[in-house]
Amino acid sequence: MSFGSFRRRQTSLVALIVSLIFAGRIEAQQNGHYLQGITGLDNGSGAPPGVYVAYLPYVNAINSFKGPSGQTLLNADLNVVAHNVAYQVTTHKKILGAEYGIAVIIPVVNTRVAFDALNTNVQEAGVSDLYFAPVVLGWEKGKANFLVNYGFYAPTGDYDPAKSLNKGLGFWEHQIQAGMSYSFDKKKLWNASVLSTWEINQSKTGQDLKAGPMMNVEYSLGHRFDQYKINLGAAGYVYHKLSEDSGSDASILGSRTLDRSFGIGPEFKYTNPMKHFGLSFRYERQFAVQSKTQGDVYAIGLTWLNIFPPSHH
Repeated sequence: MSFGSFRRRQTSLVALIVSLIFAGRIEAQQNGHYLQGITGLDNGSGAPPGVYVAYLPYVNAINSFKGPSGQTLLNADLNVVAHNVAYQVTTHKKILGAEYGIAVIIPVVNTRVAFDALNTNVQEAGVSDLYFAPVVLGWEKGKANFLVNYGFYAPTGDYDPAKSLNKGLGFWEHQIQAGMSYSFDKKKLWNASVLSTWEINQSKTGQDLKAGPMMNVEYSLGHRFDQYKINLGAAGYVYHKLSEDSGSDASILGSRTLDRSFGIGPEFKYTNPMKHFGLSFRYERQFAVQSKTQGDVYAIGLTWLNIFPPSHH
């Protein structure tokens, strides 16, 4: 076999594998926009009145693709990186007794598929689908905090159904969140939180495919140190698709198994309002996955915060 022939076959094999991965032939269900494990400690609490600008890099280091029964269909070296830039304002305005705010997230996604056996890789990067939350509500009641959000993803990222790699997902999505944080002791050192996220999807551009609704439940348990600046603990998540994708382009594998994923790991969170600075790092190992990718999640948060002084009535 000539070198040129080998390179052509190598390129064809790479294209085939990428097509299998990203066209849904390995993942039996369409992915949603929400990133599993993107939140952790204090995720059930609304931010106090102020302005928040954050850089939230999220890395999913994928090592395998799991089938409907959790079996390994393919081992892989695939890094999906989302560089999220978030802007949130919480006001002193009250709605139903809650402090009202809005939020925007601009994600820049970089996907790198590496094939060590072939000594090659494929990459795609660019701005993905924009998230806007016109309703962010937070309540504080003694030892408990509550959070309710409504937002949506707009298909602003480039999407072409004929391509294997795309920056966007090609559909609108509604997102509803409800959460709670609770402190167990009088000093509010021991704390736990839970945040549920519900994804309701619209039809996909250029395809007869509508992703089924999805549920994410993220939880945490932590302890505060250093005059409440540090929160150290563990965080995890449960993800499950609630019903099958619909349309003639759904589930090329023919499997009707609903995809699911779990993750858990440690988290460090530092917040210093006097310095207008926040930092968090979270690692979660994914497990018990079916019809989906499995690997490790690394989530980092760098936040500039300017908390408003209490309002005077």
